[in-house]
Amino acid sequence: MLLPLAFGDFLGIQGFLILAVIGVLLYGERLPEVAASFGKQLMQLKKSVQGIRSEIESVAFDTKHAVERSMDKAEESAREEATAPKFEPPPAEPAASGSIAEPYASLGGSPSDNS
Repeated sequence: MLLPLAFGDFLGIQGFLILAVIGVLLYGERLPEVAASFGKQLMQLKKSVQGIRSEIESVAFDTKHAVERSMDKAEESAREEATAPKFEPPPAEPAASGSIAEPYASLGGSPSDNS
């Protein structure tokens, strides 16, 4: 884990000695309790960050494989031959006898009978 650049020069041996002196002055005899509490909280923070990281990686992994599967399906459907439906001509109509009255035969007469 990289520390910010602002603390890069401070965290040498001298920096740790200064922090230790300040800790002893502030907490005195309670320093071991405070250090243990700080350590536990730091470990909980690391576990939480690891849990979040693993959840994000899991979702990314699942999404990646879902996209790959859909791409494979798209490639498979593109490889299948597209077939057009067969054209079937309409059935042939019987030849008309030449009379206009035939369409009106089912209505009960011819167009000239409309009187």
